[in-house]
Amino acid sequence: MTDRKDLLQLSFYRLSPFFGSNGDTRYKIEKEDDHFKLTTWPGPYSFDNTDESLMHYETFEFSDDGLQQIVDYLNQKDEENP
Repeated sequence: MTDRKDLLQLSFYRLSPFFGSNGDTRYKIEKEDDHFKLTTWPGPYSFDNTDESLMHYETFEFSDDGLQQIVDYLNQKDEENP
């Protein structure tokens, strides 16, 4: 389960992507233009070692609310795939 405190402050994402995992799901959060781009893929492999066809993309508003929506999305995805 991911908590909002597990993700970094907005200022971090202006400079660098963030990689993490939630259960068996791996993810990358990055700023793209004026929004967050969330990339998810099944573990156990890293972003660079996973086939592109296994990746799923979502976008969210670049804001604290957007980060909370990402947390909610990741937790929902984890519940759907126990």
